[in-house]
Amino acid sequence: MQLNGHRVCCALRKHYSTSLGSTTVSSKYVRKQFLDFFLTNHRHKFIRSSPVVPFCDPTLAFVNAGMNQFKGVLLGRETPIHRRVVNSQKCIRVGGKHNDLNVVGTDGYHHTFFEMLGNWSFGDYFKEEACQMAWSLITGPLQINPQRLYVTYFGGNERLGLPADTECQEIWRKIGLSSERILPFGMEDNFWEMGQTGPCGSCTEIHIDHTGQSDNRALSVNMGLADLTELWNIVFIQYNREEDGSITNLPECHVDTGMGFERLVAIQQGSRSNYDTDLFIPIFNCIQRVSECSPYCGTFSTTAATYQLDTAYRIIADHARMILACLADGMIPDKNHKLRRILRRALLISERSFCQKRLLHEVIPRVSEILGDTYPEMQNRLSDVLQIVTHETEVFDLLRQSSSQEVKKLIKDFPHLEELDVLDSPGFVLAFEELQRHKNHFKVASSGLPIIPNDLLFKFYGTYGLDRDTLEHLAYLEKLSIDMGAFEQYLKAANKRSISSRGNYQKIPFVDITKISETDTMPKHEYSFDPELRTYRIPSVKASILAIIIDKHIVDHVENLPEGETVVIIVDRSNFYVESGGQEGDYGTITLSGGEEMTVKAVTQLQNRLLHTIVWKSGLKMAKNDLITLNVNSENRAGNIIHHTATHLLNAAVRKVTEGVTYQNSSSVTSSGMKMEIGVYGEEKLSVENIEKVEKIIRKAINSNIPLRISTIDSQKLLQRNYEITMVPGEVYPDRGLRLVEIIEGDFVSRELCCGTHAKNTKELEDFCVTTVRSMGRASYLICGVAGKAAISAQEMGMQMTEDVQAIKRDLESGKQQIEHLEARVHRLKNVLQHGFQENLAIPHAVKVTSLETLNGIAKHIRSVTRESLREFIEIEMKNVLDDNPSDSSPFIVHFLSSASLMESVSLKKATSLCPDRPILVISLTGGEIKARSCVPEKFVSKDFNAELWLQKVAQVFKSTCAAPKFQDAQIVCNMKGKKIKFSAVDSQLETALTFARDFASKFMPR
Repeated sequence: MQLNGHRVCCALRKHYSTSLGSTTVSSKYVRKQFLDFFLTNHRHKFIRSSPVVPFCDPTLAFVNAGMNQFKGVLLGRETPIHRRVVNSQKCIRVGGKHNDLNVVGTDGYHHTFFEMLGNWSFGDYFKEEACQMAWSLITGPLQINPQRLYVTYFGGNERLGLPADTECQEIWRKIGLSSERILPFGMEDNFWEMGQTGPCGSCTEIHIDHTGQSDNRALSVNMGLADLTELWNIVFIQYNREEDGSITNLPECHVDTGMGFERLVAIQQGSRSNYDTDLFIPIFNCIQRVSECSPYCGTFSTTAATYQLDTAYRIIADHARMILACLADGMIPDKNHKLRRILRRALLISERSFCQKRLLHEVIPRVSEILGDTYPEMQNRLSDVLQIVTHETEVFDLLRQSSSQEVKKLIKDFPHLEELDVLDSPGFVLAFEELQRHKNHFKVASSGLPIIPNDLLFKFYGTYGLDRDTLEHLAYLEKLSIDMGAFEQYLKAANKRSISSRGNYQKIPFVDITKISETDTMPKHEYSFDPELRTYRIPSVKASILAIIIDKHIVDHVENLPEGETVVIIVDRSNFYVESGGQEGDYGTITLSGGEEMTVKAVTQLQNRLLHTIVWKSGLKMAKNDLITLNVNSENRAGNIIHHTATHLLNAAVRKVTEGVTYQNSSSVTSSGMKMEIGVYGEEKLSVENIEKVEKIIRKAINSNIPLRISTIDSQKLLQRNYEITMVPGEVYPDRGLRLVEIIEGDFVSRELCCGTHAKNTKELEDFCVTTVRSMGRASYLICGVAGKAAISAQEMGMQMTEDVQAIKRDLESGKQQIEHLEARVHRLKNVLQHGFQENLAIPHAVKVTSLETLNGIAKHIRSVTRESLREFIEIEMKNVLDDNPSDSSPFIVHFLSSASLMESVSLKKATSLCPDRPILVISLTGGEIKARSCVPEKFVSKDFNAELWLQKVAQVFKSTCAAPKFQDAQIVCNMKGKKIKFSAVDSQLETALTFARDFASKFMPR
């Protein structure tokens, strides 16, 4: 009966799935209905969703709420584009404060990826208007029965000194809700915070009863019931949570509302689960079609037979949406282990539950069809997404195949552990074994689950190398708990103990520079190019000394300091560039008011103050408020300028040439060259031909005299751009003062956020040359290059090398030069090509590769000719031995093959084959290895004498072993295994072996 019931359930579900859309409103219509309400009725402006990559916020791994992109506005650091805003924001919650990963698939409403509908007020309307708008939309256009709704408000917090939000309570009463439907709750439910720090405030939530019962269910609100859930959260942002946990007021009051789109669609389509909507059912149908498994039935009861398969359906659908959202927004698995873990989890479930390794490749395009109209990047970058998924699938397969036997055995015994992505974590096996030994002795927490002690967690973290996410996920899988807050405190205490154990560390006084004015660093971008001298003019800057620091003490003046000591000064303005964005920092000099000069050897930045480290000269004086002149070394800066600009050109050119997904890992710019590590997904690799194309594109850009456009942009304008900007995945950018560097002409487009110093025009670079391309792994390359005069020199050197190689080739073909001389020339030229960089000798990469290929071919030919010559020597030597020892006077031959020492390797078969009529034993020494072979014609074999017995006498001397060649008789032919021998022992051991061989044959050979 139960199985029949499941068939009926699935049949009904299938019927519902096919009819969905014709009988209910579509998800697209619901989204539009929400947005139009605020756009049309309440003068809001639409702001498109930010990427799920929080590039301006180091506190978050993913954008987890609609408010993330407006954090700068909420903190008062940015001016809002509009005062009233509405949008639908892509959100991801898989870690930290908001971690829904472990429950995804087990219920009908949790997701890793979801859309957050929201309306915003930045210093415009506040509590009353926000509540009225929300109620008007819900009970008006959305037509939700008020009798199904409850609202909550903040009940206050005595410890933080926050009163109950009775103003909000009264607003709901005025709107018309009865008192029993207006409920107070504490910090956990009605005080919203983005993360550990940042904008926050009390909130009011609207909850909906999915059962439609007429009974008052106020006591069930916020009880975690699946049939009474939060629908809309309206946050009144008026505070900021500081690093120390305190609460401070923000400059203005704002409104941030958030309504889960998937939950709203489920309500509008009459579904009890988010998964029973047109957002997911087409994905389930795709999974079922590809896998040919039983159809999705929508069961949530753990006792139902279909629960496991239905849970797998939900997880794959959810994770495919999240993976597409992340990859389409430029997130890279290499840079985000949470994304990689979810991708691998989806791969495992695809294989285990649906027997399909490439299920994601079919499901993700279906997701893009559902969401692509709203988020065009999901369709525009679909091929890129699938290339990355293919790459990650291959890497995961290889990792599983090559993982240690210990890990494989562990996963075989505990299959659920493969979700943890610990195949490449060498310490996990030991950590898991220790956990199993101790888990039965853990104390039980208030949750009813045993809790892992902090000292054991610290050992897992510090000794075995497990990160926080792995620890949390491991605890979940093992039905254990972790007090992460207490563990964080334990970590801090451990760090303090570590610091205090470092001798004099605490004796160093702390320098508080917060009261010192910030340094104006804009002069670093004020320079010009002199086209006649082909150099950059870096103007000197007059500055006032704000502080002097000696031995980490701030002093008002300094004199009588020994020669060569270092002094740190902070000035009000500076033209020195501090190392950042991959570019090295400037060095130069300062000039005192009296004309004396001192060297500036380094510049660092701390809290927006520039600290210049100068080398002191004896007899000088310096005091606070003195006026000095800062002089940047122009030659060093010029090299940095052209090489940083070249890095931008290279990044754009590689993207243009390669058809796969390309992203920058890192870059390093110095005055003498540049390096860039770049990832390339897809079939297209950085071949020599591609590098030559890249160089051609860059040279064309240089010769096109393209002016660089540099503008300043903030994060708000950046997010609303209608063009693509190249950014480094995982890099954190400031939300203000972003410098956008653009190099655009025709089909060449380079747009990057960069704080470095750049040329005014591409022509200033003169030339560019790639000098090295090195593989850094499966999909990563390190590219080194030079610009300017160094590139011109490299090209000239490349032409010279090419000519030298061709000259060797011509001499080889003509036979004008002896083999030995040609071999020496090849060796010398290969050494220059392979190791020239050690002598700062730049050579074009393409020239190096092609020249080395040619030289290796020549060397191979030379070795072949040499081997043939040496074989002739062996044959001549053996014929001479046989002629000198005729059979009538020499019944056997024992000989050391001297010509073999000239060869890299030698086969003794040729030597012995020249003597078929009598016993022969030959010894050779090649490359420090001694070998021997004996052959005895059958007519000479006896119980006392044969090839094996004879050769054993020699093998004993060299402590080696003997054996017949495969499928041959050891009495007839036998080989001694090669044995390395010390040079100092060769003569004595060889003489002994030859004597033993002659004596044995003389005594035992039949006559």
